[in-house]
Amino acid sequence: QPDLGFMRRLQQILGRKSQRNLHAIYILHPTFGLKAAILALQLLVDGMVWKKAVYVDRLLQLFKYVPREQLTIPDFVFQHDLEVNGGKGLIVDPRTKYVYHRP
Repeated sequence: QPDLGFMRRLQQILGRKSQRNLHAIYILHPTFGLKAAILALQLLVDGMVWKKAVYVDRLLQLFKYVPREQLTIPDFVFQHDLEVNGGKGLIVDPRTKYVYHRP
C-alpha cells in the first residue's frame, strides 16, 4: 500500500497542468486504509487529482476503462488478482495474460 509520502510525490510529479488534464487515476485492489488516505487528501489538501480516483477491485473492471493492450501488467499483479478475487468464472491465458469471462 502506498504511503502518504508516495501519494504526495505523485501529486507533485504530475504538476498542476497535468492534474487538470488528467481524467482519472485508477487504483487497483484498494484497501480501506488507502481509500481513507485518499479521502483525507481530498478534504485536507488541494485534492484535485485525488477527486479523480476510480477504485477497481479486479483487473476485468480495469479493462473496461483502459484496453488491456495499452497496459503492461506484471505477472504478480495477475496472480494477486486471482488470489484476491478467486478465479470463479474467469479464464487466464498464460501466454498473453488476457483474462476472459468463462462462457
